[in-house]
Amino acid sequence: MSESIEKFIESRRPRWQRLEELLQSLERGKGRSLQPSELTDVGRLYREATADLARLQAFQQEAALPDELLDYLNHLVARAHGQIYRSPTPGWNRLWSFLRSTFPQTFRATCSWTLAALAIFLLGCIYGFVAGLIDDTFIPLVAPPHLIQQVEGGKVWFDSILAVRPLASSVIMTNNISVTFLAFALGITFGLGTVYIMAFNGLLLGTLAALCHLHGLSANFWSFVLPHGVIELSAIFIAGGAGLLLGSALIVPGDLSRKEALTQRGRKAVQLILGCVPLLIFAGVVEGFFSPVHLPPWIKFLTAGLLFVLLLSYLMLSDPQSRPRLFTSK
Repeated sequence: MSESIEKFIESRRPRWQRLEELLQSLERGKGRSLQPSELTDVGRLYREATADLARLQAFQQEAALPDELLDYLNHLVARAHGQIYRSPTPGWNRLWSFLRSTFPQTFRATCSWTLAALAIFLLGCIYGFVAGLIDDTFIPLVAPPHLIQQVEGGKVWFDSILAVRPLASSVIMTNNISVTFLAFALGITFGLGTVYIMAFNGLLLGTLAALCHLHGLSANFWSFVLPHGVIELSAIFIAGGAGLLLGSALIVPGDLSRKEALTQRGRKAVQLILGCVPLLIFAGVVEGFFSPVHLPPWIKFLTAGLLFVLLLSYLMLSDPQSRPRLFTSK
């Protein structure tokens, strides 16, 4: 082997070793601990190693290179190729990345639609509360008869949840997720179905609040609703915003065709609705196991405030440092 080839190999060996060190970190699942510059180095060193391999294979025609060297470089290049061009695999890492980054970012980008859904809900809620206070005939039109009977007897209906907590929590989760997906899916009706779901649920909450207020049970009612409601209702507002986003694609597609607008906005809407699922599961657990527990109202109000602050912090402040995209498909 000529002296020039030996010098070439010795000059390139540190770069191969550096690439191997970075690949070992990636293969051990420690890619997130690498610095952005290190992730960039993987691609650069891979390209250099590929060129080095091609050059040495050409040298092989003139000088007898050790088979171990070529095998080492072949293996190194194959490992790097596998890491750089492998398709992302589903799993906990992707789920965590979605919840940590994608969902909050999509929420912030579409929060105007969530606020619109909140406004519709509040209008229904205010109307239900005011109408329930000033019109004796209004509450029976909205509230179920058995709830009215219990409240008129000085009791609240949610005490029964304490006796069947696991079952109640499961039923609550299922119901909440169903309502949320319905609010989202009805966006395809040019948003009219979503508006109805938001307005009706607001009307129901306001009417029940008026019913409890008239019978001196407001503290009991709100101390039950708020601990889980700050999460549950927020998720429903987000789902309502997703439905309105879908409806907007059909009404005002902008410069795009309705199909293209529905595809683009629908992708964001689906991300919103998927992010709501864990929120609703958490809210269902709180509603089944904490909200109906007999505790001083101030403890529940404090808990509700804390949960709301944590939720807002997650949605509005979660913004992990962006990094160069390494794992891409061809």
